[in-house]
Amino acid sequence: MLRALLCLIFLSGCASTPTPAPAPAEGDPNLGTITLNGKVVDIEWDDGDSFKFLGGPYTGDGVRLQGWNTLESYGPVHRWGDWTAKELYGVAKESLYQARRQSWDCTTDGKRDYYKRVLVSCPELGIDLVSKGLAHVYAFKTEADPQLMALQRQARIDRRGMWEKGLPEFLVTSLHSAEGKGGRNSVVSTRTGQWDGRAHQDEYQLCEEICVEDAVRGSCMVYVPYTNRYRDQPDCLK
Repeated sequence: MLRALLCLIFLSGCASTPTPAPAPAEGDPNLGTITLNGKVVDIEWDDGDSFKFLGGPYTGDGVRLQGWNTLESYGPVHRWGDWTAKELYGVAKESLYQARRQSWDCTTDGKRDYYKRVLVSCPELGIDLVSKGLAHVYAFKTEADPQLMALQRQARIDRRGMWEKGLPEFLVTSLHSAEGKGGRNSVVSTRTGQWDGRAHQDEYQLCEEICVEDAVRGSCMVYVPYTNRYRDQPDCLK
């Protein structure tokens, strides 16, 4: 009390005691809210670019955010440049922490993707993550957002986030083994943001690392089918 009084009297610029950070909310830290088409709804974040609706007209449905993509957060599966897979796994987790730190304004027209997930647009979240290098532009059969592309180019120049230890031109974002029927891998150009579905006839083994392009221009990803990503995880995800 005396110290505070002296500060007020003499205007000595005494440093104030920092305000303690609020205690974390009880329960699952991935629970949160967004404002969807003007109404607040409860959600549960899966990673930095997807979540599940816990309320509202789409209760129980999964979501795919449009225009950009974060790295997979189910395990250390990405690698390029001087990064290790474990380090990029940390970048993937950071995108989740950044996404769930606040509520975002989002919209949807109810359309769904191939996996029946509701397609949702959260522009401010995309700007935030791409500018920090925690997400990359992902334009699926459409033109990439010019603003996001400009932010990505600057993030790469500044070596932020995922661009700190490598600047690949092609990012492999998902792998699909042929299994006798033909496979198609998803690859995104970091120059244009455009998605490319690359057909192939290769059958992949569990935990096999698949690379696209060369070591400078390309990237690699470990193959783990969906059934092994969250249950019965192989050693390469542990």
